Amino acid sequence: MDSKMHIEQSLAKIRTIFEKASARIEAMKPGDKIPATKLAEELAEEIGMTGATLYPTLKFLYDKYPGVDIKRGAKGGIIKNLVSDPFPTPTTPDLL
Repeated sequence: MDSKMHIEQSLAKIRTIFEKASARIEAMKPGDKIPATKLAEELAEEIGMTGATLYPTLKFLYDKYPGVDIKRGAKGGIIKNLVSDPFPTPTTPDLL
């Protein structure tokens, strides 16, 4: 196996993990919240890892995920937005 094939196989594994995480997030009802660490732990258990090991990889998915707010801290988590605005109002002054 060459390096390109190895990379493709590794990315396919990551894609599967991201798709599972995305399915869990999309299944949430508006206003629902799940701690990002809990989601990482649940997914990690399915693939024989620890949540602490998987979390940094999932953070790439969580950041700027559409339709959710990410709150940090003990009372934070992934929170499904109540209303998803497909055309948000720009908040940058030069775009107004």
